[in-house]
Amino acid sequence: MSVSDRAAARLVGLQAFTIAFLVLIANGRPIGSGDTNAMERTVGSLVEHGTVVQPDPKTPDPFTAPVPGGRVSIYPVLPALLATPLFFAFGLFFDLNPAGLQVAGKLSAALLAAVATAIMAHSYSRRTSSRLALGSALLFGLGTSVYSTSQALWQHPAVVLFMVLALDALARVETAASSDRLRPGLVASLCLSLAAVSRPAAIPISAALFAFLLFRARSHAARLVGVACVPAVFVAVYNTYFFGAPWRFGPGLAGRFLSAFPESIAGLLVSPARGLIVFTPIALIAMLGLIAAARRLRLARALLFAVFIHFVFVAAWNEWHGGESFGPRLLTDMLPALFFYLPEALLAAPATGAALGVLSVLIQLLGGWTYDYRWERLHQRGQQFDDALWSWRDSPLVFAVREGVVIQGGLDLDGRRLRARVHRSVPFGPEGSVVDATARGLRVSGESLIRDVRLERGARIDAGWMSLAHPADAVAFRSVSAGDLSLHLVGSLQGVVSVETQEGSTATPTTGDFDITVPLRLETRGDVYVRAQTGELRLGRLEVRSVHRP
Repeated sequence: MSVSDRAAARLVGLQAFTIAFLVLIANGRPIGSGDTNAMERTVGSLVEHGTVVQPDPKTPDPFTAPVPGGRVSIYPVLPALLATPLFFAFGLFFDLNPAGLQVAGKLSAALLAAVATAIMAHSYSRRTSSRLALGSALLFGLGTSVYSTSQALWQHPAVVLFMVLALDALARVETAASSDRLRPGLVASLCLSLAAVSRPAAIPISAALFAFLLFRARSHAARLVGVACVPAVFVAVYNTYFFGAPWRFGPGLAGRFLSAFPESIAGLLVSPARGLIVFTPIALIAMLGLIAAARRLRLARALLFAVFIHFVFVAAWNEWHGGESFGPRLLTDMLPALFFYLPEALLAAPATGAALGVLSVLIQLLGGWTYDYRWERLHQRGQQFDDALWSWRDSPLVFAVREGVVIQGGLDLDGRRLRARVHRSVPFGPEGSVVDATARGLRVSGESLIRDVRLERGARIDAGWMSLAHPADAVAFRSVSAGDLSLHLVGSLQGVVSVETQEGSTATPTTGDFDITVPLRLETRGDVYVRAQTGELRLGRLEVRSVHRP
């Protein structure tokens, strides 16, 4: 590359990084899980105590294992080590309380993913125009599960970053003379090893690509193997110390394979709840580009084989659906290989590629501004998960659009202490004053007194009732104006009905069927939540009425 070409490539990379990072954090809220919480607590312990051992919370935690002095995450430590510098800098200004850990975790994951997107753009720019390189990289970073897994400190952003670095180095190995393959070969070897160290599920794809590297740079095989062994030795020592053997990782593997095979193959591709083609339609274009490139390029053939290896490995895993996540999370690690020849594919089918690319980005943004594990609480934690994985009428995408709830996060600062907040709204929902449960969802009618009516957490419609079985389940709404109102509730509960507002809460004991009226004095146009402190609340009707003072 000429000096001007290198400058243009660096500019494209910078543009890709900036756009990707800003979009990744724009929803203002972490979307984490038990997996990411364990990782974030590990980094917090490293920053505050200089150890990966976390204080024992004295509560059940399946994502950590007991060790002398506390508990340790069952997941690899390398992603936590990568995030430690940012957590350290974050801790200079804010407390690493639970909210602080989550915010720092999201920023770290977004940073890793944005860097990976930038490197992909830089790599693309060596083969195509700056405009196409930037667009292709942004489709990779924002139109796939790279986006959704960068909303909290999953292991995937670290794997994606190392994979992108490795593939860029492998491409340079392919174009270099035999005598000049050592330097990029060492980079590829180290990065493939680091990807495997970051997430054990990336071992098969890393091994497939490493075998190709050894074949293409076999005169340097000894050095390449030596470099790859350095991270592997570190992991072996870590696993031996904390889990008892070099080959033993935190999560158990016994009985975790093949029970869902071969249904999982179709599930990973076209399941309405987890299918790659459903959540990432641009992957079709990427796959066609990879297949076309494989007809003429050895590297493309290696990438195609590596994608196949990872896909089969994930399909063999009993939890192929990835648990609580948006889309096909477990396929994220193969996306750099799958998308490596995306620019060429877009050139071959520009109109179709643009349409599927825009759709893919919109799907990911839909998840970023709507997903809060409510779909899983209604299905995965019940007895209908297998059916829900194949329900087009109630897939996560249809569910999000039907509920219409948009979630924007934000932060409140009290000295050094952060408090996370979320603002839920239903921008296309009706206003009214009466809320009934119907077979098609909530029906809002009557005088325009409330808006943004919604069910939260695990609240559901069940046989004509609004059913709230957990203390955090709620029927929520926002008043159209401040002032004095009354809330009329009809339902059934053996327990305590709680009505919560920004100004306070009202608790009303009930002993079965009830018909009660609760006064609401709202200083602002705030949210109102109806919950059950104890028991299962079944609401038949909710009505808000104006109170006119004499």
